[in-house]
Amino acid sequence: MSEQVAMRWSEGCRAIFGTGFLLPSVLVLWGGPGAGWGGVDPRWLLLPLVAFWGGALAGWWLGGAPRQLVENILRVWRPIDPWCAALLIFGVLFRPPESLWLPFAIFIGLALAILGLRRLPGPALVATLFLFVMVFVILPRAFEEIILSRVAASYALDVDHRMKPDGREINADGLRFRGSPENLEGDDFVVLFMGDSFTFGFNLPYEASLPYRVEALADQGNCRSQVRAVNMGWTSSSPILGLRLLREVGYRYQPDLVIYSLDMTDFHDDIRYEWMLRERYDYEFDTQAIVGRWIATQWPWALSLRPAVLAVTAELRSAGENDRDAMLSGLVVPRPDERFYITTYPLEETRPAIESGTMKHLAGIERLSRDVLGVPMALVIYPRAYQYSLREVPGNWESGYEPLGPYSREPFRYFAEVAPDLDYSVIDLMPAFEASERFPLFFKRDPHWNAAGADVAARATYSALIDLGLLPCSRTDSD
Repeated sequence: MSEQVAMRWSEGCRAIFGTGFLLPSVLVLWGGPGAGWGGVDPRWLLLPLVAFWGGALAGWWLGGAPRQLVENILRVWRPIDPWCAALLIFGVLFRPPESLWLPFAIFIGLALAILGLRRLPGPALVATLFLFVMVFVILPRAFEEIILSRVAASYALDVDHRMKPDGREINADGLRFRGSPENLEGDDFVVLFMGDSFTFGFNLPYEASLPYRVEALADQGNCRSQVRAVNMGWTSSSPILGLRLLREVGYRYQPDLVIYSLDMTDFHDDIRYEWMLRERYDYEFDTQAIVGRWIATQWPWALSLRPAVLAVTAELRSAGENDRDAMLSGLVVPRPDERFYITTYPLEETRPAIESGTMKHLAGIERLSRDVLGVPMALVIYPRAYQYSLREVPGNWESGYEPLGPYSREPFRYFAEVAPDLDYSVIDLMPAFEASERFPLFFKRDPHWNAAGADVAARATYSALIDLGLLPCSRTDSD
């Protein structure tokens, strides 16, 4: 190939860089049913692209008049290519725009990036594309596989994602309990504590978790029977998953009381898990949240970039977009990915989702406790830091809520309204956290309780249980 022909070939390739290379790559890597346009898979666009540019390539190689025609077409197409590619790439990667300024900015950014890339010298262009593939394709997928392999060592990779026995703190039933039902005496007063990572005691020693702090307080108090706590909480659990676990293993511990500790994520997670169980899906660990947590821990300064990054990523389509739409069918709120919807909207808008999900499953726990286990149930509802404090968790990696937002206390308002009509007692820990003079009660860069926060929750829970007559204990001067 002569130098002149090689130069014309290079210019022709650059003229179709957007629609001939970048767009097909995006379609192959990220196109799919979840990114469909009106239910149509955008990867079908590969057929006309391959046909058109394949025909152009054949004409160029034939030489003569066909090559001249192709070169004339490319001369006209060259200024159009980056803008057409940017528009189509935007359509594949991003949701239909609800506003103008951000989608327009993203579109302009894509077009300028394509213009800049195709002007790079050959080696620099190859190196840039290689780096892009490594950073946005290979490394994320490798990271996800590594995370899943590590998670699989401790959790079952199904919807329930219960913990696996470790021979130390996690027993054969997947509970954070150093022992088995056989280690409980017949005259022990056994309390089953259910909930998620706050109940489990995320990042806390065994003895510092909520259930075993209550047990320790009972040991120091005036109780007629020995109170034994059994920690049935685990990360990202919810009432529906707790109900399933209680149904399977609860009877083995012969409980005298069942307590569910309700987190603000439970309202969304219950909807998600019920749908996943119905559709027979496996549990999907949120690797993006894991990455976000790691970045916030290692590079706290990066938190200042979060609003801009979230503004763009919130516009991205998701492979599970159609699934989430089906999951939320019939509900005005939550919308997709609104894990903290319960404090994002006024109670009047969230009430249908609350009552069709979490309240239904809490009622199921109460019925199972009463009719099968023959014991009462109590509900503990506790605040997250963002619901009452601006000082706590200054390096918080978590997103999805506004600290002290206008609807941050709606869940507590809901339970204050319905508590008199429920078949179980409701213990509100908001006053205890607001009144506490101890600080901090949460980790600096994580939204979970530290040891002091778990202790505040345990003391308030213990006192309330005594007042309700749910423990065989009486108050002492220190309570």
